[in-house]
Amino acid sequence: MLRNAANTARKTVTDLALYPKPGSKLHGFTIVRAKHVPELELTALQLQHDKTGADYLHIARDDTNNVFSIGFKTNPPDDTGVPHILEHTTLCGSDK
Repeated sequence: MLRNAANTARKTVTDLALYPKPGSKLHGFTIVRAKHVPELELTALQLQHDKTGADYLHIARDDTNNVFSIGFKTNPPDDTGVPHILEHTTLCGSDK
């Protein structure tokens, strides 16, 4: 739907008027907000999945490069810094 909306009338995909308005429902998602970012020549749409509450950020840009990413918030059980120390120990090594 987002790709089809962007292709109507052959306007640029960053044209905010081509996308659903905030509050609209789209394939099990609700459009939370939409913003055109002229400095980066893109339009960003924040959506939220109706059943799970998962956030989805769609970035529309006139570019053939595409990327997909999923991120999970994984907070440590305490604030001792042990996970961070372990990360540096196992992944970065040491010069000393």
